Amino acid sequence: MKIGIIVHSQSGHTFSVGETLRNRLESEGHEVKLMQMQTIEQPDAPKNLQEIELDSMPDVNGYEALVFGAWVEGFDLCRGFKKYAGQLPALKALSVSCFVTQQFRYKWMGGNRAMSKMTALLEAKGAAVDSTAIINWSHKDREQQIGQLVERFSRQYK
Repeated sequence: MKIGIIVHSQSGHTFSVGETLRNRLESEGHEVKLMQMQTIEQPDAPKNLQEIELDSMPDVNGYEALVFGAWVEGFDLCRGFKKYAGQLPALKALSVSCFVTQQFRYKWMGGNRAMSKMTALLEAKGAAVDSTAIINWSHKDREQQIGQLVERFSRQYK
């Protein structure tokens, strides 16, 4: 199966989860491409989505499945991913999974809200979201959470 993993990572945490998933999926025989999008840093970070600039627009065409990853910003989904998702083409007939990473220890500290927004944005583009995960980066069981994400997501593509 040809799978695209697209992440928006600020500190590298979200990207590292994407790398772990990519490695597992490749070891199972899938063709996987990991892509990263970021916002272009500006001295006065804009609060308005229209003012945010993306450094790239990873292409979602040509994949049988997509995985999206982003981070929690201020108890919400990061603005860069919101901007990216708003520019996506229709995602009909694709298997889609998504995850968020957050610094706070508990999912109710922004993770649940960010995941709800991410899912809604992707569903608005026609995607049927199959699997989701929230990684609490400061939690002592972080590696276990990442392992569970990899197991659950990889089962989607058997």
